[in-house]
Amino acid sequence: KHGSRAMRAQFGTDLVTAAITADASSGGKLDAADYAGAAQYFDWYNVMTYDFFGAWDKTGPTAPHSALNSYSGIPKADFHSAAAIAKLKAKGVPASKLLLGIGFYGRGGTGV
Repeated sequence: KHGSRAMRAQFGTDLVTAAITADASSGGKLDAADYAGAAQYFDWYNVMTYDFFGAWDKTGPTAPHSALNSYSGIPKADFHSAAAIAKLKAKGVPASKLLLGIGFYGRGGTGV
């Protein structure tokens, strides 16, 4: 929060944004910082709602790696866009400062 205040002071009225985690799991990365308190210093947050799952996971689906909502069999609870946005709003971040960061790409694999 203090670094955000200093950055806003440095950039004045210029656009200041931040790409932030979308980990809405209990005790996850969204719980590790005061995003609501720092929101006053940013024009918006780009919530990185992609790469929830991938080759680094032991098992699970190969898609969707950018889930908008939960679904039956989701490998990790609250690893989806709706949970991230809901959690940030519940923590006091204004909805007007939240943008979905969306990965416009696909993944390929061999032996799948």
